[in-house]
Amino acid sequence: MIAVFENFLPNATQVRELGLTAPYTDWRAPDGEVYRRVCLTDVPGLRERIEHFMGPVEMLGMGYRLNFGGEMPNAAIHSDLGWGTHALVLYLSEGDSGTAFWRHRATGARRIDVGDFDLYAQICDDWNDENAWEQTRFVAMKFNRALIYESAMFHSRYPFHAFGDGYLDGRLIAVAFFTPRRLH
Repeated sequence: MIAVFENFLPNATQVRELGLTAPYTDWRAPDGEVYRRVCLTDVPGLRERIEHFMGPVEMLGMGYRLNFGGEMPNAAIHSDLGWGTHALVLYLSEGDSGTAFWRHRATGARRIDVGDFDLYAQICDDWNDENAWEQTRFVAMKFNRALIYESAMFHSRYPFHAFGDGYLDGRLIAVAFFTPRRLH
């Protein structure tokens, strides 16, 4: 499931301004990785808009992420497994970027489910090898466009490198990780 929404927030310009002045840190996540320029915070209006489309949710985390030209992701292709059943990306800038979804060539897998240790063992060395994957869908970055997808799906920002020289022209997104309450 991948759903794309245009003009997602009525106050997107103000949410972008808050994102540009947010207190960023290099954040060590539960997976042990350090993620550059993350601000874990409530993003105004985000939960309400998610619940408008998805019904009540259990929110596991939300915030902003800002990356600059040449910066690469920790794992290029990955899943957000462990961060609820769904994820949201809201684009708060425009640039040559977006979100790609992938199929692992050797296994045919498009997602990984909790406890699938055999699949993990087969793909864990391929996160940063684009040749091991086939792109199945791409959602281009456009200001105030949001996408909601199942967090187990393999995805990445694409191209992998970010863009911009600083806060005003860098790749700014808001993210949220959640589980609809109807799935409990």
